[in-house]
Amino acid sequence: MNEDLILDIMSCCPATEISKFRLLNKACNKRSYEFHFINHHLHKTNSVLGYFIQDHKKHRRPGFVVFGGAEEEAPEKPRISLEFLPSRGVKIEACDAHHGIFLCVDDKFKGGRRIPDYIVCKPTTKQYRIIPNPKTRYFTIAIGLMVIQSNPFRYKIVRVSEPLPWERRKTSEGFYNLNCEVFDSDTYAWKRLNDLELPSGEFLRRSEKPESSYGFLHWLTGKNNVIQFCMQTETWSFFPLPEDVMSDGSSLDLVSYEGKLAVLCSNSNSRWYDLWVLDNSSGKSWANVKDVQVTDLEDKYAKPLWFLSNDVILVAGFARLGLYNTNSNKFQYLQKTTQECLPYYLPRDVCFPFYSNFESICLNEDQITLEDQRQNQR
Repeated sequence: MNEDLILDIMSCCPATEISKFRLLNKACNKRSYEFHFINHHLHKTNSVLGYFIQDHKKHRRPGFVVFGGAEEEAPEKPRISLEFLPSRGVKIEACDAHHGIFLCVDDKFKGGRRIPDYIVCKPTTKQYRIIPNPKTRYFTIAIGLMVIQSNPFRYKIVRVSEPLPWERRKTSEGFYNLNCEVFDSDTYAWKRLNDLELPSGEFLRRSEKPESSYGFLHWLTGKNNVIQFCMQTETWSFFPLPEDVMSDGSSLDLVSYEGKLAVLCSNSNSRWYDLWVLDNSSGKSWANVKDVQVTDLEDKYAKPLWFLSNDVILVAGFARLGLYNTNSNKFQYLQKTTQECLPYYLPRDVCFPFYSNFESICLNEDQITLEDQRQNQR
């Protein structure tokens, strides 16, 4: 079958089915991650590609900006926001970018105690569910969410927190412990796992958001190692970055590239970004894919945030966001309205990108939202 025909068929499929076609051959896999294909898919399916910006001002919900599918012939998409949530002061803590599922936290204080609401939601369908609290007396260090399967819908949340002073311990091998809990939507409960043990002097960056691939969530540690959590076995493991990126003065960030875990390496004195991709989940096979040169920008502080595709990058600059095409070296600023909620310096942890459809999911079997009822009546 002609490769273009295969891609045209793929563009009509739900995003959850595209992954099966990508197994046909390397060429289809690579072309399906190009922005041209992704934009074509947005037009032919009920899908949206965008991001939420965590507002730096208090008591304001994160603002949403959409890109892709902006041509005149594209069907009009419903307005996307977090206004449907029960509280105004929610904060996004984690998301599954490939399914458009978010974990938000609404901090509430009752009787002088912090009793937050943990809310799992899908903004495109305006569905949400308040889930039980974890052990919130522990300070959260890292948290991540992953959809395990689409039908029936199932997700897990992993949370790492700081033990209380009298619960801290250090092993004879020089490891110290952190609390670890997992929420499973199947059991609708948090489960305490064995403690996560880190080598002495190692730490998780508290603003670091995880990258997902191969059924794992990955974080970059303070000493530039990768720590990963397996959603299937609910276990932790470590592996190092490639030796070639460990030079002094480099800035390192974990990113997702063509569905794989990757590390973006840059030097403060250079406009080049070296991209290394992990070929499998063992952490033993890193490949240098290409050099990404970000040039011809008005803003010398511009920095890549997220790979929309393998040829278009979301770039953050001085109070600005834009799209950068690595093939043409062309840069285009996004809507000026985004600047209203942008700080002058935009760190990676305030940007939550996602690719989602408008199909309802089963967040709560006992409750159908008002939006679902309206759709059923139609």
